[in-house]
Amino acid sequence: MKVPVLVSLAKIEFQDRPKPEIQSGDVLVQVEYCGICGTDIHAYLNGIPFPLGTVMGHECSGVVAEVGDGVKDFQPGERIVVRPGPCGKCYWCQRGQYSLCPQGLERAISTQKHDGAFAEYVKIEYPDEMLIKFPSSISFKEAALIEPLSTTLHGVRSSRFKAGDCVVVIGAGMIGLGIIQFLRLGGAGKIIVLEISSQKTEIARKLGADVVLNPLSEEEGLKEKIFDITNGIGADIVFECVGLTSTLQTSINYVKRGGQVMVIGINLKAVPIDALTIVVKEVNMKGVFGFYDEFKYVIEFLDKKRINTDLLISDIIPLSDIEEKGFKQMLASNEKVKILVRP
Repeated sequence: MKVPVLVSLAKIEFQDRPKPEIQSGDVLVQVEYCGICGTDIHAYLNGIPFPLGTVMGHECSGVVAEVGDGVKDFQPGERIVVRPGPCGKCYWCQRGQYSLCPQGLERAISTQKHDGAFAEYVKIEYPDEMLIKFPSSISFKEAALIEPLSTTLHGVRSSRFKAGDCVVVIGAGMIGLGIIQFLRLGGAGKIIVLEISSQKTEIARKLGADVVLNPLSEEEGLKEKIFDITNGIGADIVFECVGLTSTLQTSINYVKRGGQVMVIGINLKAVPIDALTIVVKEVNMKGVFGFYDEFKYVIEFLDKKRINTDLLISDIIPLSDIEEKGFKQMLASNEKVKILVRP
């Protein structure tokens, strides 16, 4: 089968590789859809976190094609999604904090050791920890969003958020739009979104944002406007979903005294922070990575049709167009939310 390999920075080359052969304990998955993640974009440009030589892709839905000897919980034909591979045995896994597992990234697909799901088939070596079944009431397209939606739900659940809170969401990409939906479901008092894309602005409004401000056109008075909307207090919580130095630095300006900043956007660089403001305002700043047990809750939300996925899917493209209509398109335009790739 032909798979796209990251051969150098900003260059993908299709190479012939055999269909993966499974061993005892493995499961072979036939991929239906796989989303292009922001971390894939980082790797494409920087070779981090996925190194050169990698077949990327981890946000995938598919069907069990083959099972190895000793596999008891999965059968050919079952609908599954893939999640990174917590070991299930370490200090953190025993507490249900799966994204903190030291072996998680090493065991996951889309690494040098394990090819990712931008392919017709992907081999899963730890199916009990990495494969999650979902019902036929959820389409394969919807299921390909379960992984990023689990990250957004984890961000909300890990925060101090409670019904009635006034919240600022910086960035209305996939993560920000997911957070908006879960905040609305949780009874947010007011959701203020900062976004520069006109298309994403409209999507944010449709998904529950009360106010959307453009930080470029309103740069001078942005803080004052947020404080006016929040009765001079500031936001209870700020969700930073962009991962830029500037957005992380300014996030503490919008939160109230004693409030919380949730850092979800991935930034590969060290960022200077105004520690004095954090101390004086007694701001709680917390990082969020991946998910714990949120997959099961997202599947339940999707099964009950409580999450809108149609507005999150910008394009569906064939695997052969992954670089031109996928990676390059997302870099050329900030209007895209999620591009799904179909082998």
